[in-house]
Amino acid sequence: MEDVGATIFYDDDEDDCIDYDCMHNVEYDYDYVDTEKENLYELYQYCLSPTLYDTGRYMLPLLGSTILFRLFVHTPYVSHRLFHTLSVIVGLYIIQYYMQECLVILIVFVLLSYGILYIPKKWHGDVGIFLLSLLTIVYCEFSMEPVIWHKVRSVIMTMAMKVISITVDTTDSNDLPDIYSYMSYMFCGVTCLFGPWIPFEDYVSLRTSDIQKWQISYGIGYGFLAFVFLSISNCWTEWIFVNNSWKWLIAYRDALAFRSSHYFISYVASALLILAGFPLSLSTTVRPFHIELPRSLVQVVIHWNIPMHHWLKTYIFRPSIKRLGKFGAVTVTYLISALLHGLNFQLAAVLLSLGFYTYVEFQLRTMLADTFDACVASKQCASARCTHKYTSYNCLWVFMTNMAFSSLTMFHLAYLGLMFDTSDLQETGYSYSHTIDKWAQLDFASHWVALATYCLYFLVK
Repeated sequence: MEDVGATIFYDDDEDDCIDYDCMHNVEYDYDYVDTEKENLYELYQYCLSPTLYDTGRYMLPLLGSTILFRLFVHTPYVSHRLFHTLSVIVGLYIIQYYMQECLVILIVFVLLSYGILYIPKKWHGDVGIFLLSLLTIVYCEFSMEPVIWHKVRSVIMTMAMKVISITVDTTDSNDLPDIYSYMSYMFCGVTCLFGPWIPFEDYVSLRTSDIQKWQISYGIGYGFLAFVFLSISNCWTEWIFVNNSWKWLIAYRDALAFRSSHYFISYVASALLILAGFPLSLSTTVRPFHIELPRSLVQVVIHWNIPMHHWLKTYIFRPSIKRLGKFGAVTVTYLISALLHGLNFQLAAVLLSLGFYTYVEFQLRTMLADTFDACVASKQCASARCTHKYTSYNCLWVFMTNMAFSSLTMFHLAYLGLMFDTSDLQETGYSYSHTIDKWAQLDFASHWVALATYCLYFLVK
């Protein structure tokens, strides 16, 4: 953490578009009887079959638009302007079909941001774009019905990320995008709904990239994994962990259901990127294995939403660390992430808690690794380049220490993920009282453990 390229500690949180909010129209509320669990046939008949079938049918227009976009990409007779014009048309159709409530706001936002892009930087720096993005989010927060805002906020957040990245990248350059490529990038039908954020340079170079046909198999595989995680989120977790289980098992169940819904959206986004003709290098949006069996919270943060992790590190953390130091940069990064998701107490509480947790864990484990010359830092060394004397392969206490921190991370994830349950509040956003009540049910255990961890670090540093 001594340089701006070091590992950083923030999470995108549950909403990215890569966010389950985007699929709010495909929700299922199945009541499971605690006294008599359904058999597998009933689970298939009443949950798995309708969930997978209805979701697949709901996504057919998006899949069709993605294939159409791929044809535009690989048709040599389509000119530069025509390609971008067709891309905008496809994107507007997708937004109109799935998120029509925010269509006008997005058009106004994109046009205003393009105008600001051409205002000399000496008059506003990059503050103009950040302010416009924040004002748009605030306007939506207070002008839209809670159900609608909860539905569309991820789309608006993705648009804001695109605008900010272009603005920062062109700060010291006069090479501004033309209106065709800018509008096409902003309204790209492949990324406007579920994301992920991709750099503008990668988007405009899409037509010149060499895409192998065999990569389509990756897209199909991602689609299959998406529906596997959807079934876990909607059906399997409720079936395995019944409602009369121990409260910490219920917490783990709800957190797992939420994480699985996030994996579903992430793999849908990855599948769409591949099927649309984007390079395979841009398709990795999440790594569930590193989250479900984590080495540390830092690892969870990095692999939860890989494109947004890169965005936050590039456009928020690195510029902030030069002025505010490590802790200040971490705080600002999580704060910006929370603001992009809207003025929501629960999201802010979870993100800022996560920021504190990861910072303390990173500092403590770094100190332990340096003191004992052991491979116990938050980020695992590459086996071929590890210079520590003691590792998990040659020392039992190092292995046990890493396992203890891994278990602690899973404990924190169950506690934080409990917030995002399947109550009626999920359609309107979770309130302050909901957050406090959920944590109170678990005696604020995670926060007390984090405080104890900080005290330990403070005493031994």
